[in-house]
Amino acid sequence: MFWISKKTATYSEAWKNGFVDIHNHLLPGIDDGSKSVAQTEAMIQGMQELGITEAIATPHTYPGLWNNNSETISAAFKTVAHPFITKSSSEYFADAYLLERAEKQQLIPLKDDFLLIEFAIMSEPVDAIMDVLFELKLKGYRLVLAHPERYSYWEKKLNIFEQLKSFDLDFQLNALSVVGYYGPTCKKMAEYLLENDYYDFLGTDFHTLEQIAFAKNHLFAEKYLKKIMPLVEANQFFSTK
Repeated sequence: MFWISKKTATYSEAWKNGFVDIHNHLLPGIDDGSKSVAQTEAMIQGMQELGITEAIATPHTYPGLWNNNSETISAAFKTVAHPFITKSSSEYFADAYLLERAEKQQLIPLKDDFLLIEFAIMSEPVDAIMDVLFELKLKGYRLVLAHPERYSYWEKKLNIFEQLKSFDLDFQLNALSVVGYYGPTCKKMAEYLLENDYYDFLGTDFHTLEQIAFAKNHLFAEKYLKKIMPLVEANQFFSTK
């Protein structure tokens, strides 16, 4: 047990009434997340202990690295067959290839037309990416940008977030960011985006049991609980129960 002061909070508090996770890597063997059905089952147990009630599985689709498609994702989903994972989708790398998939109707939204996308962690997107996002929006997709706080190349360019929001992107906060898992820069950026009400949804982005344990054992500033709770509530939109 650890002592909790009145100035700190835990995710068990934030999720005490349930939580629908819209970003995780639970499906086994198809990306850098779970490596086996047994690991997936252990991760599910850990997530339930945190108060998470259901999850949409979102393995990476990243050309040249994790070449997933609807068939590979569906096959992995069937190997788990656990009611905690209510459906499968994907975390799509935003590039021209994603637009090709959209044109061929090969994408799996989170729900309706909500599509989870990511940028590269280490290198800033080229200007042409805005054209891709624009074309996806023209096709009717509602774009949810995964973990904008992790794009450290924007640490000194915070105005980019206003530009992206003006483009009508939804932002998804990683739960681990505000407890310092990814380091101080990411934590600082997450706090900035929270304080300025940029976020729309929350996801765990859990890949491993170690990350789940980290979320259980680390605290965030209590003042952010009131910012995080509306995101927890917003995620209820994706519930199938």
